[in-house]
Amino acid sequence: MNQNYLNSAHKKKFKSMGLLIVMSLLLTCNDALEEVPKAFLTPQNFYETAEDALLAVNASYDHMASGTSNRDFGGVYFNNYWVVQAIASDEGYASGANNPQYSLPLTNFTWDANNGYLEDIWEDLYKTINVTNIALKQIPSIEMDQDLKNRFLGECHFIRGLMYFELVRMFGDVPMSLQPTIDLSTIGISRTSADKVYEQIIIDLKLARDQLPWAYTDVDKGRATRGAAGGYLTKVYLTLGLWQNAIDEANIIIQSDVHDLMPNFGDIFKIENSNNQELLFSINFTLNNDAIWETSQFNVRTLPVELNKNSLSWERPTQYLYDLFEPSDLRRDVTFRVQWTDNNSGETLTFDPHVFKYWDETAEPNASSSSSDFFNLRYSDLLLMKAEAINELSGPTNEAFELIDQVRERAGLEALDISLNKEAFREAILLERAKEFVFEGHRWFDLVRTGKLEDKVLLAKPDVIVDMGRHILFPIPQREINVNPNLVQNPGY
Repeated sequence: MNQNYLNSAHKKKFKSMGLLIVMSLLLTCNDALEEVPKAFLTPQNFYETAEDALLAVNASYDHMASGTSNRDFGGVYFNNYWVVQAIASDEGYASGANNPQYSLPLTNFTWDANNGYLEDIWEDLYKTINVTNIALKQIPSIEMDQDLKNRFLGECHFIRGLMYFELVRMFGDVPMSLQPTIDLSTIGISRTSADKVYEQIIIDLKLARDQLPWAYTDVDKGRATRGAAGGYLTKVYLTLGLWQNAIDEANIIIQSDVHDLMPNFGDIFKIENSNNQELLFSINFTLNNDAIWETSQFNVRTLPVELNKNSLSWERPTQYLYDLFEPSDLRRDVTFRVQWTDNNSGETLTFDPHVFKYWDETAEPNASSSSSDFFNLRYSDLLLMKAEAINELSGPTNEAFELIDQVRERAGLEALDISLNKEAFREAILLERAKEFVFEGHRWFDLVRTGKLEDKVLLAKPDVIVDMGRHILFPIPQREINVNPNLVQNPGY
């Protein structure tokens, strides 16, 4: 069956998946309902065709974006995920105009277990995992084209592995279930050790890597690929300090010639270049096609209030981050603006640095809810990860310099001094990552992974107190502990 037909015919139907899950829970819990009509849909009798399998896979993507099956119109990567990584680091701060009870404590490193942003992230990650577990349980029994079935399963393994990777990096030991929650019997499980969670993440991502294609066509563009799975495997190995594994996985992608740097840094973020050659995986917030995504909030949250009524200036870059950029760095004036001229009135507005790179002014002059994608993983990240792994394993070799210099040269910068020692090269990589991935959801992870959280945050926010025994993990949401006595809180909370 033609895959484009499946997407077109069922682009809206998949939004009912959340309702199916809720209905199954209600049926299980209500003893008064002794007989269920045969026509009633449940996760047990819903999945019969390739179209149903597509519906299940699409539901997983939907929960990562901002699909309407999410009760709060926001999935994992819609807003709070990237916001937390930015403001709980040296990268950004919250203006306090939006949810100050949650955003300001993250900015000031005074967050606690009742933080609503962290609650939302936890909930969205587990909702996505559960929907994916349902798909992984039900799809194997469907009679359909085996190659397409394998691809669907690969996509689900990728998404589940990615969701658990986000959880374990943020919260440490977390409850892990590989079975769908369809009744109350699986609620209340205790935390699984991070080592065990990472073992499963690697299993899922390897399965995905071996079952997924390198690329898609037409409306399937944006789905998980072999490059996406291999890229995240590289990041998992880097996080675990498995340097040779990280190098080997990166090499598979580099040698494939499927991905490459975009020649112009600014072109990465143009809406017309969605799913470009640099993107290993992204959340496609594309408003006007048949895709399974919805809309992003980058413009609303990051652009200055002086611009128009749609931009709210909720999250801003620190002055420290802006000052890291040399004036000759071509990324600076793509990433930030300190002034803007209205093409209609000719008026020039001046303001503190704001992140502008997500605003495609030509495509979306109103700067409101946007089609701009969220860039989970880019080829430049892969190059820098491989360079870092080489340095940690062997010191700064010629190959490591060549990798970082590819990223620097695109930015208009000179090659690094080849006399740098291992520590200096380590700092150079961290600096390059700060400038390359502003507000792309990496910075807190990078600082924790490299042990630099306190050092860098105090340079940007000298008045905060960073506790390296506490702030290298976020707290398990208190709401979850209240309903699950088997959960134990992280140290310091």
